[in-house]
Amino acid sequence: MRNDVINDEFIKAARDFAYLMNQQYPRKTILKIVGDRYLLNTFQRILLSRGIFRDDDIQLRIQKTVIKIDSRAICIDAYNVLFTISNYLLGRIVFISNDRFLRDAGEVYGKLHKDPVFARAIDMTMNFLKKMGPSNVQFLLDKPISHSADLAGKLRASLETELIPGNARIEKNPDAVLIRQSSGIIATSDSDILDETELPIVDLAHLVLADSFTLDLPDLGKLLS
Repeated sequence: MRNDVINDEFIKAARDFAYLMNQQYPRKTILKIVGDRYLLNTFQRILLSRGIFRDDDIQLRIQKTVIKIDSRAICIDAYNVLFTISNYLLGRIVFISNDRFLRDAGEVYGKLHKDPVFARAIDMTMNFLKKMGPSNVQFLLDKPISHSADLAGKLRASLETELIPGNARIEKNPDAVLIRQSSGIIATSDSDILDETELPIVDLAHLVLADSFTLDLPDLGKLLS
């Protein structure tokens, strides 16, 4: 993690932000107030926005979170999971939010899907899923993104090669599809999906990376304690 992101001023800002969030103030309003007060840079503001949530939301997510996939169906928010893994592999900002989910700083992805690192992220995900033995795997991709068709084809080929039952589907609104799922496990770190789904949720990107690396990541929850 870059030294200009996690510093004393950021920690003070994070604690103020968390306090005000729990007082039910609007997220965007307090992000600007706290960010301006502590002169936070762009990445620091992103970490607050993507990494700190209200205590009541956190508790609901924790109650739904699982860490094992064994013999269960899993529906995966493909870009969310694969971009997070890829950003870690590229040395970009990745951190543990105070709801315990792994997230990246939302840096510009550009043509990351063509980068060899993205292919490695797919391979790592497939290897992990194969070890976990899910009954079925469904990758959901955004139809509006131009390269989704190509990526869906690669994911289908990988599933077939690894003998993992499943499919890769292109959806106009994959978030809505994930929220409406009636069975299985949902793999994403998207906060709206985490809150609205009634199904178990899993931090797949975190599990995949922890299976291959000894992770030493900034933990916003610990910074607040």
